[in-house]
Order: sequence, then C-alpha cells, then structure tokens
Amino acid sequence: MNDVFNLVGLAYIMERKKTTIDDKELVYYEPIDAVFGADIVFNVSDERFLILSGKYLGQTFKKGIRDNYNLVVRRFRTIANLLAANNNVLDLNVFRSWYTCNLHSFYTYNSKYDEFYKIEDKDLINKIKNNQNKEYDSSLLNSNSNIGNIYENIRKTIISQDNQIMQILTSLFKNRQAISLNLEERVVNKLKENLIIYGSTGTGKTEIINQIAKYYNVPMVIENAPDFTETGYIGRDITSMFNDLYLAADKDLEKAQKGILVIDEFDKLAEGKNSYHDHVSRIGVQRSLLKVLDGHTFYTDGLKFNTSQLTIILLGAFDNIKKDNEYDKLTTKDFVDYGIMRELMGRVSKYVAMNALSIDDLKKIFLESDLSPYKTYKALFDAMNIEITYDDGFTDYIARKAYELNSGARGLKTVFDNEIGGALFRIFAGDYSSIHLTMPESNGLAYKLIKK
Repeated sequence: MNDVFNLVGLAYIMERKKTTIDDKELVYYEPIDAVFGADIVFNVSDERFLILSGKYLGQTFKKGIRDNYNLVVRRFRTIANLLAANNNVLDLNVFRSWYTCNLHSFYTYNSKYDEFYKIEDKDLINKIKNNQNKEYDSSLLNSNSNIGNIYENIRKTIISQDNQIMQILTSLFKNRQAISLNLEERVVNKLKENLIIYGSTGTGKTEIINQIAKYYNVPMVIENAPDFTETGYIGRDITSMFNDLYLAADKDLEKAQKGILVIDEFDKLAEGKNSYHDHVSRIGVQRSLLKVLDGHTFYTDGLKFNTSQLTIILLGAFDNIKKDNEYDKLTTKDFVDYGIMRELMGRVSKYVAMNALSIDDLKKIFLESDLSPYKTYKALFDAMNIEITYDDGFTDYIARKAYELNSGARGLKTVFDNEIGGALFRIFAGDYSSIHLTMPESNGLAYKLIKK
C-alpha cells in the first residue's frame, strides 16, 4: 500500500497566461485548481499526471512546462509526503486546503532552473488583475469558445442530452453576448434568460453548467436551496449567495455580477403544509428570490451587488410531478400546483427538461463519456501497465445495476467501484498484469485477474 501512497498525491493545475505590462509582454502562470491524481510515466521522456478529482477528472497532463491546453501540473506531493507533514493523519480536506490558499496567485517561470516563483510585487499584481478585468468581456466569445465547438465537446461527456445541452448553451451564450456588448441595463435585463432545469438526479444538469462556465471563464457558485431562510430569520439568507460569488470571482465585484448563480434542489423550496418552519425556509426564500430574478441591488457585508447581469439557473428533480414518467410535458401550472410561486415561475423564461436515462443510455455513458468510471480507471491502469478488458455481459450488468439504483450516471461509479474494489489492492500490490471485467460468476466476482 505504501507504493500507492507514493504514486497518488496532490498537485496544482496552473494556467499559462499572457498580458502586457508597461508595454512589455509578461508570461505568467496562475494556479486554477488543486487536484488529487497519480504521478505516472509512459516512458523516460514523458512524465504525466492523471487527474483523479475535480472538473479535469480522468484527463492526463504532461508534467512540467511542456503542457497541453496551456495547463501545467506542478508541485506534486505524494500522499506519503502529505501524511508525514500531518502527523500521519490521512485527511484529504486538510491536504487540499494547504494548496487552495495559493489559488489565483501569480507565478513566473525560470526555464534555467525549471522553477516557478510567486510574484510578490503588489504593484505588479494589481496591474495583472487590472488587465484581466479589461480582457474579461472581450475574451468571452473568442474563437476558442465557438458555440459549436463547445457543444461538441460537452456531448463527449454528457450522453443522451443533446437537445438539452443545445438549449442551455444557447441561453447562456445569449446572456454572455448581451452582457459583453455593454448594452443598457434595462435592455440586458430584458434579453437575459433565467433558466429552470429539471430532471432526475444524475442526468447531467450540474455538469453541463460546470463545463459551459469553464469555457467562458466566468465565476460560478452552486448554492443548496434548503440551506437558506427568509431574510430576518435564523439561517443563511439569499445575500450570502452574492458573497460566495464575490469570493469565487477573487473579490472582483464587476466580474461577480456577471457570473452564474446556480440554485440546486430548487424543488425543495415548494411550500410545505402546516409548518411555520416550512413557511420561512420555503415560500419565504421564494419571495426573496423574486427581486434577485428581477434584477435588483442588494447591500450585504459592505457589498453593493446588482443582479441585473447575473445569470440565474434553478435546478431540481421534481420527481413527484412527472407525467407518464417524463418531464417534457410539464407546464407552469404543474410547478405552481407543486408549491412554487406563480410570480417566481413567471420570471423564468427558459424551461429545460432532462431526458430520463434508460439502461441503454447508461451503457453508452459507461463506454463513451469522458467522465465514465471505466475510462478513468483505464487511464490509471494503462499508466501502470495493467491491461483492462471487458465483455458485453459486464456492460449490460453494470448498466442494469446502476439503473436499479435510480441515481442516473452517478450510479455507474457507485456500482463500478463496488464491483472491482476487491481487485484494487492486489493490482496495486503488483501481483497482476491484467483484469478482465465480466458477468459475476458463482464466486460473485465480476472480474478475472491474470498474474504476471
């Protein structure tokens, strides 16, 4: 197991950027994520890092200054190193916190020593930040963010939701266009669409938005609706959302006000019956959201936050109001009858119903999605020179088991991890050269291991 701790660890993903300071070009690097992954070597000249967490899950990046997509993996520390620095206590949240404190700092690279140096000059830091703000709008719709290219890339990850991806992407693209063209606030407010996206868990609602936000490089926060209460009562009120978005934008208020606010589990705000607590934490929060959706200036913790240019997306399962086990037949009346205020639904201009996932859909996700647990493990095993194969019986089996969990694509990872969990220790110990995935046999195992 020590071999595993020396293989897996924590690293920065750093993005290479250019700017002009005092008429001179400056190339600098900004850490954009702290991720767990595996340090792997394909050959002597090709060191790579396999990402095992976060939005780049399953991707591999070359280590060092030679990078793909201008992303560089640096400062890798193994779990063994991190354990030694934490009194041998395995706490992944603590480990990651040691790295996240440096996110959004700026670094220069010295090729002579193959080393990154943190920029400490406050004047230079302010100039870089000012340039980033100036470039913000103009970079939103550049050729690398062509809507067609974004659509095709997201379809590689989110399976069986092509029309939904197109609808969501079109709405967000239009919002970004309206904002970036510096139109009058009242015009932007009329053009901008607030969205509600509904469908069963695990169908890709959040992941679609995550990927679009990544392409547009806009700050985004995902808030959990049941965490909030009406302003004036004990608990978090909606202004906390603006503070979270402000922090996600690295305390750039202008950028935060043009960001994306996602309110998850919105269906949990439906008015309950015969409960005072329900009233302040459900219908009360709905009332508070009316001004947010309309475009209003809020004052909170020293911030003057205007929501007129904010893209607001409501997510929910709404399991109990499906018609004929489908969502695309729902009307505004169905949501109102469910317990959502008519006034609030009237402020939502785009309804997107996610497709329910069939067994065949889950099988396709398992085999084709960039976020498939099979592809993630295959990348790891390939890096360790472990062959992994499967037969059709296994894919049918895992798709059916995941379908029975009723948790969408998430169920695939749950089932897959459970089915091969018993093999991992023996593979990591170095005793086997391949694993074949198949229908469980009499011993209950869904795999066969082949010794070296």
